[in-house]
Amino acid sequence: MIPASKEETAHLSIIPFIFVLLGLFMITIAVNLQVPLYTAYAEHAGYGKAATALVFAAYVFGLIPVLLFLGGISDRVGRKPILLVALSFSLCATLLMIIHPSIQMLFAARLLQGVGLGLSVGTCTAYLIALYPEKSGWIPTFIALCSSVGFGGGALFTALLSFQRVSLTPLSYWIVLAFLILTIVGVFFFVPPVQGDSGKPMMNMPRFPKGTMPANAAIAIAWSVCGLVISILPAQLKLNGYELWVGPALFLINMAGVLMQPFVRKMNSSTALLAGFICLPCGYGLLLYGASSGSIFLVLAGTMLAGTACYGFTYLGGLQLIVERGKKEAARAVAGYYLFAYLGLGIPSVFVGLFADIYGTQIVLTLFLLIVLAACLILLISGVRQKQK
Repeated sequence: MIPASKEETAHLSIIPFIFVLLGLFMITIAVNLQVPLYTAYAEHAGYGKAATALVFAAYVFGLIPVLLFLGGISDRVGRKPILLVALSFSLCATLLMIIHPSIQMLFAARLLQGVGLGLSVGTCTAYLIALYPEKSGWIPTFIALCSSVGFGGGALFTALLSFQRVSLTPLSYWIVLAFLILTIVGVFFFVPPVQGDSGKPMMNMPRFPKGTMPANAAIAIAWSVCGLVISILPAQLKLNGYELWVGPALFLINMAGVLMQPFVRKMNSSTALLAGFICLPCGYGLLLYGASSGSIFLVLAGTMLAGTACYGFTYLGGLQLIVERGKKEAARAVAGYYLFAYLGLGIPSVFVGLFADIYGTQIVLTLFLLIVLAACLILLISGVRQKQK
């Protein structure tokens, strides 16, 4: 039976809801599970920052093709099989890092994690709405909270279990592996299927409606800072023995944005973007100064301030603007927004990592701060002028 109405879904318990959310949570927690050990893997193999940045970007290389060319696959073949496949990709990625913990295997694992996330990112939302149409207004909130805690929680979990003793295969890997297996079993046995429609398109190619490029540019810049926190910052923190603190930093950058979102929803989209243009360079500058001076307090404060832009003002403000301007093509406009976001997350990190090995991490990160500052100033001035018209 295909749940499609309140009458048909009224009999469903909360168990399917929990397992679908748990599926998304486990996929997102697995994505950044290895982040605190990036530097350790690279040094163990004799590589530098460019390798850690490339490994981080591999996740984006796996994610973007799936979003572009398989964005509608769960509409065609059904939600349940795609969620199970996504969980299996995350399971394989985690298992690979347990069997052979190395920088080379991490690259392969990151590709698998990207594919898994790409398959699940829209599937879980659509799955829950189909199963619980009467709760459709609340489901995006649960999805956003679950994924944000997952993205930050994976790195935090590994860091907390590594403060006493650093291992290339920490206990967090085994625990996440066990929960992934339990989640796959739970989804398979306790979540009812939702049949697909073979007439639905497989591809979800992005569109960029007029007036949306400032929002697209803003999210690319904001997420580039988040990418540097994940890929390059650990090496800089290691100079003062704080490399494991990238876990708490990543958790704070996610949670600061999530906690800011209820306030951003009440703001005009343009005003939210303008606030993001101020918070982002200030936060990045603060965490960079903290990393170079050995102040972990300033690093954490900086990540929180930057996080209010990365996942708060800039992210939600930009998304609201995209939906407003996209109108009937909102879905494809949102796809374009996420394309810019993930390109910003991955590509700058690769170049910063490459140049950091040549010219030094501090110099390159400072230069990137100037680029971020200049870009935010240009977008801020442009936004103010547009608002005055």
